[in-house]
Amino acid sequence: MRKETSVISLPDRADQHDHGYHQLVFGLEGDTEFDLSGYCRPITAGWGCLMPSATGHAFHGLGDNRIVVVNLPVTEEDRELQSRIEALFSRAEYFNCTPHMQMLVKTLGQEMAQSPGDTLLQDACAGTLVCALQRQFDQQNRQARRNGQLNLDYVDSYIDLHMERRISVSELAGSACLSESQFYFLFREQTGRTPQQYILERRLTSVAQALVQTDLPIAELSARFGFAGQSALTRSFTRRYGLPPARYRRDNQS
Repeated sequence: MRKETSVISLPDRADQHDHGYHQLVFGLEGDTEFDLSGYCRPITAGWGCLMPSATGHAFHGLGDNRIVVVNLPVTEEDRELQSRIEALFSRAEYFNCTPHMQMLVKTLGQEMAQSPGDTLLQDACAGTLVCALQRQFDQQNRQARRNGQLNLDYVDSYIDLHMERRISVSELAGSACLSESQFYFLFREQTGRTPQQYILERRLTSVAQALVQTDLPIAELSARFGFAGQSALTRSFTRRYGLPPARYRRDNQS
């Protein structure tokens, strides 16, 4: 397929699918909502999401809305663009745009809305958005290394997106473009906890919310939030909250 870029509105009716190409989405106007591998968040102006090929996702609009959608082939003839696409779509994730990036998305969105059939313009906008977003990520990572500060919003998003399975320290370090030792040191300095302690706390917080907000069986919650089984969840949850999950649900739902 060729690169395709367009400005569209999502219907209120929820839908879900996956596809054999990469997709980049930017919020432009109004509210939409996406669900990437069980992690749901709104995509409003200033936010976006990356969906590598074959990533299952659900989506729907919330009233009047417009988003910029960039569809990109898995294999690109331009080697330079191919390397940038591979680096950008290494994983599914949500991201927040800088003010400069927001202005660029708004400007290109206006151009595309005025000339929806201009394929040359579509290709140019796709390449511009890919390069600009990759530059934003690179600058943010360099700034984090200079300041000795991690972007915990990105760390949280990565954990939430992959919460159903084991997440290693090396994996988190790679997502932040740091060595494992650098990431571990900065993380301990910034949070006062090890990465695994932090991940466990985030899992348990998510379980506590799900116990109150849903009626899903505890065994299902243990699988959804990355525990080895219901007994493992019960032990960790009881240590953290002083109550087993079933009792916590009864007390807080009532």
